[in-house]
Amino acid sequence: MSEINIIRLVEHLPWNPKRPTWPRKRDIASVDKVILHQSAGRADPSGNRDVFGINRYHIGPNHISAAGCPHICYHFSLDDDGSIYLCNDLTDVTWHCGPQNTLSIGVMLVGDFAGPGHEGGEPTAAQDQAFMVLAEHLMNTLGLPPSAFFGHCDFGKPACPGNTAYGWLKSL
Repeated sequence: MSEINIIRLVEHLPWNPKRPTWPRKRDIASVDKVILHQSAGRADPSGNRDVFGINRYHIGPNHISAAGCPHICYHFSLDDDGSIYLCNDLTDVTWHCGPQNTLSIGVMLVGDFAGPGHEGGEPTAAQDQAFMVLAEHLMNTLGLPPSAFFGHCDFGKPACPGNTAYGWLKSL
């Protein structure tokens, strides 16, 4: 198994003061899937597209909720340099994919990537490597098979996580 370095940001990312923290916890044994996303054009009001900027976007008015979300809506974030950040505890039910939230882990690639009907760039080689290491880690620690990995596109968002990243899922 490859070495994995997960940087814990759970306590360092600000929460939306107008919303409660995640109202629901779950037994990690109930998780049966991992859903891969891209941040797309999402950024905070100052244009920051790193994990802190995406958190600021999520806790403000956004495409998910006009009142903002309680916190960044993913469990993991993979930065363009390959850094793997834990943004929420795996027992938290986050708001990353509607009806799939209770049973899934959300992984977000920081970036805006080309997919069906959406122009964009490509994820970095470092993100590719980080995703593969994280996927292996999640398969080993949670007992998930490769078939438990999906793109957001499998649940109604055609361009997410982008063509290249979706190909990674097929290569697991």
